[in-house]
Amino acid sequence: MLIDNDPDPLRRIHRPEFLPGLVSWAAARCDLGPVYRYRVCTVGYDDCNLLVETGTGRYVFKVFTIHRPEPLTTRYVEVIRTVLAAGVRHPRLHPSTGEALLCHPPSGNRLIVMDHLAGGTFLDRDGHPNADQLTDLMAQVGRIHRIERDFAPVPDWWAVHEIDTLAREMLPLLPADDRVEVERAVASFGEVDRAVLPHVLVHGDLTKANVLPTSPHQVAILDFAVANRCPRVHELAMVVVNLMHGDPRSLGERVDALLGMYPAAPLTPAEHHALPRYVHATAAMELLGAAREWVLKGNRSDETRYLIGLGRAGLRAARRYLEDGASVRRRR
Repeated sequence: MLIDNDPDPLRRIHRPEFLPGLVSWAAARCDLGPVYRYRVCTVGYDDCNLLVETGTGRYVFKVFTIHRPEPLTTRYVEVIRTVLAAGVRHPRLHPSTGEALLCHPPSGNRLIVMDHLAGGTFLDRDGHPNADQLTDLMAQVGRIHRIERDFAPVPDWWAVHEIDTLAREMLPLLPADDRVEVERAVASFGEVDRAVLPHVLVHGDLTKANVLPTSPHQVAILDFAVANRCPRVHELAMVVVNLMHGDPRSLGERVDALLGMYPAAPLTPAEHHALPRYVHATAAMELLGAAREWVLKGNRSDETRYLIGLGRAGLRAARRYLEDGASVRRRR
C-alpha cells in the first residue's frame, strides 16, 4: 500500500492550528524551559519535524504523521531505545515522567522529543562522509545488524523490494530515457533470490538526510522509522547509492571500500551476486519515489528535485557497474 503523506508537513498531523500549544506543552512536560522559537523542517516525506529552541537548548520535536498508527509509533520508540542500548549514536531522547512517547490531548498528536545535533545532515551540507566517518558509520551498522530482537515488520513502499509495484505505477509517467533505465533495473533485480540472502535488522534508509556528521571522524544516525529485517545488502546498497553520492570513486570502488569497513561476517557468494543488482534497483527506487512525489503529488521541494537527479545519475553508474562485472566474468 502506498501511503500518501501531504507534501506540506503541517498537513501530515492532526489539528495543525494547535501546534504552538503542543510545542509549549511538550517543552514543559520534558522540563526544557520556556520556548523561544520554533520552525517546521521541510526535509523529509513522513512526519512533521520541528526545530525548537528553549531556555535549555535546541531540540527536535518529531510529531508523527497521522498515517502512522499508535502501534507503529510505539515500535519506533522501542527501536530507538534498542539501538541506543546497542551503542548506536542517535540523538538523546527526552522523556516525560519516564515515557518517551508523548500524546498531546488537545490535538491527538503523538510525538517524541530529542536533542538537536548542530551542523546539519549530509543532505543539508550537500556532502558525503569522509573515510573516517564512513568507518564509524559501518561500525554502527554492524551493531544494528547484530541486534537479535525481532520487531513487527513495518511497510515501506520506497524500499527496494517494492520496485515492481512502484515501477508499474510510474513507468508510464516517466520520460523515455528514464523508462528504459528503470526497466533494466527491474529486470536485473528480478535475478535476485532474496530468500537465500542473510537477513538482519537494518536501518533501511541510510540516506544523506538521515546521517549527520558530529565530528570529522564520527556520525550520528537519524530516523529508524523503516527499520526491518532485510538482506544485509539492502543496507549496503543504500549507503553506496545515496549517502556516498558525490564521492568521486566509481560505484564498484565505493562498494569495495564499504565492504572493507563492514565489521560483520564476509558476504556470501549469493550476496556478492545480489549486491550490484540491489545497487541498480536502489538507484531506480530513488528516481521512482521522487518522480512519484513530483508528478503525482506536486511535491516540488529541493529534496525531491535532488533525488530525481541522484536517481538518474545512479542508474547510469549502476548499469556500468553491472556491465563491468559481467565483462570481468566473461574474461575469466
